[in-house]
Amino acid sequence: MNRAALADAAFVVVLCMAALFGFSTTYSGLSFLLVGAVGVLLGVIVGWLGGMLRQPVLMVALLTVVVFFLLGGAVALRGQILPTVPVLASLADLSVHGWMQLLTTLPPVDTSGPLLVIPYILGLIGGAAGFTLARRVRLSIAPVAVPVALLASVILLGTSEPAALLLQGAVFTCVAGLWAALRAARRHQRVGGRAGRASRLLSGAGVLGVTVAIAAVAGPALPGAGDNPRLVLRDHVQPPVDVAAFPSPLVGFRKYTKDANQLWDQALFTVSSLPAGATVRIATLDDYDGSVWGASNRPGAATSFQRVGTRIEQSVTGTQVSMRVTIKPAYAQADDLDAWLPTVGAATAVDFTGPHAASESDSFRYNLGARSGVVTDRLSAGDSYTVQAVIDSTTSPVDPQPLGQSEVDSKFTALAASRAVQWAGKASGPWNELQAVTTYLHANGAYSDGGPGETQFLPGHGAGRLGSFLNGHQPVGDDEQYAAAFALIANDLGMPARVVLGAVPEADGTVKGKDVHAWVEVHVADGRWIPIPQTTFMPDTSRKPDQQPPQKIQNASAAVVPPPNAVRPPSTLDDAEQAATRGGRVTGDPGPEGWQLPEFVVAALTWGGPPILLGALVCGLIVAIKARRRSLRRSRGTPVSRFATGWLELVDHARDLGVAVSRGGTRREQAGELARYDIGGLAFAADATVFGPGLSSDQDAELFWREIDRARRAMSAGVGRWRRIRAALNLTTLRPGWGRRR
Repeated sequence: MNRAALADAAFVVVLCMAALFGFSTTYSGLSFLLVGAVGVLLGVIVGWLGGMLRQPVLMVALLTVVVFFLLGGAVALRGQILPTVPVLASLADLSVHGWMQLLTTLPPVDTSGPLLVIPYILGLIGGAAGFTLARRVRLSIAPVAVPVALLASVILLGTSEPAALLLQGAVFTCVAGLWAALRAARRHQRVGGRAGRASRLLSGAGVLGVTVAIAAVAGPALPGAGDNPRLVLRDHVQPPVDVAAFPSPLVGFRKYTKDANQLWDQALFTVSSLPAGATVRIATLDDYDGSVWGASNRPGAATSFQRVGTRIEQSVTGTQVSMRVTIKPAYAQADDLDAWLPTVGAATAVDFTGPHAASESDSFRYNLGARSGVVTDRLSAGDSYTVQAVIDSTTSPVDPQPLGQSEVDSKFTALAASRAVQWAGKASGPWNELQAVTTYLHANGAYSDGGPGETQFLPGHGAGRLGSFLNGHQPVGDDEQYAAAFALIANDLGMPARVVLGAVPEADGTVKGKDVHAWVEVHVADGRWIPIPQTTFMPDTSRKPDQQPPQKIQNASAAVVPPPNAVRPPSTLDDAEQAATRGGRVTGDPGPEGWQLPEFVVAALTWGGPPILLGALVCGLIVAIKARRRSLRRSRGTPVSRFATGWLELVDHARDLGVAVSRGGTRREQAGELARYDIGGLAFAADATVFGPGLSSDQDAELFWREIDRARRAMSAGVGRWRRIRAALNLTTLRPGWGRRR
């Protein structure tokens, strides 16, 4: 590698590393940078080999793919050095789906996981493409496009928080401009003397000046500069976990009540090391569709359920807690609960243990904004995990102001509009009006869970049920109706609100059905969600409904109540579907096993397959390179040049077969050395065309090449099969400059 190539390689490495540093806000630690650096260096080596062997860009791309699979396990998949079949399959899967996994994983991404493949891929492509372009394109600024594209890719795949504005802004621009300037000066090296030197200096300075000027003018207008929002894909990607498909756990609230006699006195889960009075969050429900309060999954880093690493970044300050949770059978058997992971506060880490730890950790998703988690493989009895979290200790403001607008459709909040105005009375301001409604409900409402003599007070919180709750003689219901209606009222008053299903553990850490409650949180101007306990807007459970006909509706025309919709059922899955949803953990007799390969065959394929596959890839690459060379010699250039390259192809084939042919000899001298093949006529025809006065046509060149093909086949027919195979894989004639003659 000469000085110019070394300089290009150095600039490619520096610029690509500066671009990859943008992942520092996406990954935890700096291991990703080491993996990316290895990828860049390997890419540069691939580009250099492609140039040294004078291979087309297509071959360089193919070699890049081979290197990705050959070394990807050792570089990006920790502890998986050999390119076994599972490793190759994992690399193939990550190269296709890893991008979406990265975008749907909550930063910082764990650097001990498989998503390190992403910086490895980007570095490998950046190094190979950047160096190849630098050595094959004369335009000075052209190779700079590769690290710029890499930087743009890192920004799009990263977070909205810039990693290092100085490094990725001024430093990157100056280094890129310097590289372009040096390349421009190199182009004018043929100009001699002082005038040539002045020309090179002026050219380089001009390119550098233009680059800096463009950066100075365009930089402030780019996304992420100053107050401009930074465009990142994770803010616009819909995560693959559709939590809306999970049944709303609020729908089945009646089963926790005393009169239902279902889960009232059954243990759902146990917790330990939780501060007294702290609440456990089961599910955060922030979307109302006229039938149920459910969880939304809006695109955005803080509003969607995303994969997490070993650490979850939280901006909350407060008390650090470590809560240990063990799931009981009653919780695992509830179809509307078993996907929801009980947590506390703002989780900073979740560590699963037990027999299903690996699958549950892989299927765990956390919503940073909702402070809620789901396990798509569903929880099982006996599952245990530890939640590291921060419990917010900030004092709530006396008169908090709302943050933004309600995201609940106004046609549903209109259901509570008339009662919100009536119960708010003369209070002014969203918070004061909400406090007035709280006081009214607490003082005038009644509690009923549909027990004996109260069966007319139905469960559910669809539009019809809430219509009777709000417009009846007296608000009557349990946590479900009060929390659902109160959240709608808060949203109608201009205070964004959501419902939280959770629990207050008993003194021994047990959570039973009777400990489960629903409360409301409102979004205030400082960005926090302030909880409003159910005890503030609900009456005491001992206060029973007035003895009034439940059909009597107050001012029924005051609100237009949409027709009641069917309540989202807790589950309609049959046994097979439930088994699939639970990740295949089913009980009962297993079905008949299908045919399986013997273990020794599996072992042979696992350990012997990758080397064989790698060898096949290398052999295929060599054969493809030679075929491509032969095709170019046959089709590229003038008819005269194709006569010359036809003879060169024949001589190269003889050398590959192991026949000694002088490199500096004339065609006739070489034909003499190959006298056994009787190809003197071809040598004479080539000389006559190259040195003769006549003009040859494309048809003449094609006829000559057909004779070359016949001679090649005759040479191969004169040797054994193994020698022909060795000739096909012989690298002798692929060395740079081999076979060139005057």
